[in-house]
Amino acid sequence: MSSTKTAAPTKSRKTFTPRPPRSVEERLPKLYRALTDQIDDGYYSNAIKTCKKILLLDPTSQAAYQTLLFLQLQTDDYTSALTLLENPPKDAESLEFEKAYCLYRLHREKEALDLINGKDDRKVHHLEAQIRYRLGEYQRAQEIYDDLLVNVGSSSPEHSDILTNLSAASSHQEFSTSTYKSHLPSTSGNDLESNVPSLPTGWSTGGLQKTVEKKTALVKAPTEKKSSSSTTTNIAGASKGVEVKRKHKLPKDAVVGKPFTEDPERWTPLKQRASYIAAQNKRKGGKESMGTGFTQGSTAQQSHNSGGSGGGGGKGKKGKRK
Repeated sequence: MSSTKTAAPTKSRKTFTPRPPRSVEERLPKLYRALTDQIDDGYYSNAIKTCKKILLLDPTSQAAYQTLLFLQLQTDDYTSALTLLENPPKDAESLEFEKAYCLYRLHREKEALDLINGKDDRKVHHLEAQIRYRLGEYQRAQEIYDDLLVNVGSSSPEHSDILTNLSAASSHQEFSTSTYKSHLPSTSGNDLESNVPSLPTGWSTGGLQKTVEKKTALVKAPTEKKSSSSTTTNIAGASKGVEVKRKHKLPKDAVVGKPFTEDPERWTPLKQRASYIAAQNKRKGGKESMGTGFTQGSTAQQSHNSGGSGGGGGKGKKGKRK
């Protein structure tokens, strides 16, 4: 009986339909809430990214623009803040003070001073005093701090800051005008030019170069002498005209400038040299010793005065009497 198989029913796949993007009106309130939480918690780097997202959706947002500027100043990113100030949104307020402050922090003091020159504002006067101080105009900085100190109470934190800056400006001004003289050596008539060291002799006429060439010419080449230790090799001594002996001795019978044949057994141990072996054989009457000059397993010739073989009693030996 044949069995028939029924095909399994196929499941129909659902087509994926992406969600439509949220509108700007739906995204902006969430971004503003996230921005507020990030600033309150101190996550400034994330808050900067959120501000940039808001400005992409709404380029005319004054709140996002000013918040981004505040965050960049707070994180000392003055280059990005200056770039942001150069491209403000439409109907933005004048931010010349903030731009001048960024230029001051980027050590572009002259440009910052041109922006705030002639403006009458307390924060502008503070910035101008700092710029004058950095430029070395301590007298003008001292005058600005004196004016600022008049209209501030002694209990204000601004009062202590002004006093600190005023003291620094006064100290530098006093040093640059009078105090520096006390650090100079005493001279007759306070003639400062007499303290300037004179130039070396012959500097302007090329005499210094001739002196150097003359000292260089004193370096002599090594000359042939019987004693190798008397060769002049030290340049420092030669420049002074003093003969300095060679520190390292030459081999025996070696002469400077002549060919020299080195002993082939110079680095061979003493007991393995042919001259040493020959001297030993001559001293011992021609008897050659084992282990010196022979390979392993060689034998030496027995001399005529060698003793008898072991085993038998010698003639000179006396046995024990019974």
